[in-house]
Amino acid sequence: MIRMLSTEVAVVIVAGFLAGIIRSGTGTGVGLFLLPTLALVFPAKIALAFGAPLLLATDVFGLRNYWKEWIEPSHLIRLLLAATPGVITGTVLVNIIPAREFMLGVGLFGSIYALFQLFPNYAPVHFKKTFVRAASLFAEKEIYFYGALGGVTTVIAHSGGLLWTIYLMNVVRDRRIFVGTTVIIYLITDTYKTFAFLYLGLLSPDSLFAILPAIPAVWLGCFIGNKANRHLRDAIFRKIVLVVILLGSLKLCF
Repeated sequence: MIRMLSTEVAVVIVAGFLAGIIRSGTGTGVGLFLLPTLALVFPAKIALAFGAPLLLATDVFGLRNYWKEWIEPSHLIRLLLAATPGVITGTVLVNIIPAREFMLGVGLFGSIYALFQLFPNYAPVHFKKTFVRAASLFAEKEIYFYGALGGVTTVIAHSGGLLWTIYLMNVVRDRRIFVGTTVIIYLITDTYKTFAFLYLGLLSPDSLFAILPAIPAVWLGCFIGNKANRHLRDAIFRKIVLVVILLGSLKLCF
C-alpha cells in the first residue's frame, strides 16, 4: 500500500474538503483549485490522477444530496449523447490539434459569455444584437453544440465542464436542478476518468486506498456546500457561477 507523508495526507484532506463544498455548493469550478492544490505535493500527472477519485467521491455524496433534483431524463440523455461524438473526436484529434490554441479559443469564448452576462449594460449594442440573434437562431441546436464541444474539450483540455455549465446556465434557472444535473454529468465522466487512469497506470488500487483519509472531509464539505446552496438566492447563485466560469475561462487563456 502507498504510504504518504503527513504533508501529502493533509493536502489531500484539505483538497477533498474544499472540493466537496464547491461541488455541492455551486456544481462547478472544482478544477480551478483542486489540481493546483494537489500539484503542491504531487507530480502533475499524479495530481491529475488523484483528483479523479476525489472528484468521484464528491459526485457520490452530491448525488445523495441532490437525488432526483436534475433536468428531465430525456434532456439529460440528449446532452450526454451529444457529448459522445465530441469525446470520440477529441480522442482522435488530441495529438493533432494544438492544445494551447484550442484552450485559448475556449477560454475566450467563456470569458466573453461570462462578462456579457455579468455586465450586460456595458456590452456594445451591436454585440448584444448579434448575441441575441445567434442565440435565438441556434436555440434548438445549442444542446448539440455545447454537448459535443464540451466532449472535445474534456479530452483535450480537461475543461469540458466549462462548456456544459454554460449550456445549463441558459436552460436551467433553479439552482438545485442546476447543481443536481452537473453532479450526474460529472459522476459519469469522473467514473470514466478514474477507470482510465487505472488502465493507464497513473492510479493503482493501492493509491485509491491512499485517499481514504480524505473521504470524511469530502462528506463534510458536501454537507456544508449543500446547506449553503439551500440558503442562496437564485440571483446570487447565478452570479457566483458566472464568476467561476469567468475565472475558469481566464485560466485557460493564460
